[in-house]
Amino acid sequence: MKRMLLAIPLLLLAVSAQARDLKSDIDAANQKFGAAYAKGDAAAIARLYTPHAQAFPPGGDIATGRTEIEHVWAGAIQSGMKITGLQTLSVEQYGNAAREIGRFTAEAPDAQKQMTKLDGKYVVVWKRVNGTWMLDSDIWNLNH
Repeated sequence: MKRMLLAIPLLLLAVSAQARDLKSDIDAANQKFGAAYAKGDAAAIARLYTPHAQAFPPGGDIATGRTEIEHVWAGAIQSGMKITGLQTLSVEQYGNAAREIGRFTAEAPDAQKQMTKLDGKYVVVWKRVNGTWMLDSDIWNLNH
């Protein structure tokens, strides 16, 4: 019994360390995403997704697979939209999958070519593939 009681704090420490590692891995992937977007590299963005991932863009149909996801992000880049912020609110791990909930801010040109501020929220289901966390389901929408 005493052994079991000693094991519980160690288990909690291990889970806490694993959660920090997951959060830092997802933060690093999000930084890669932002850097690729800023460079206008939709192909690099698509490579952050699993091969059979799905994206659910606002006002659009489901994009399945890296080629379709690349087209979604190429369209966003070509529209002139700029991602100005990404904030992870929570991350929970479920074995080789994880869920991230967050908020984003962006600017996009309106009909008069004036930049309009946008804000929204997102949910990403991440999947660990060969030790790397990759986006597997990505849904986002605007707050207006």
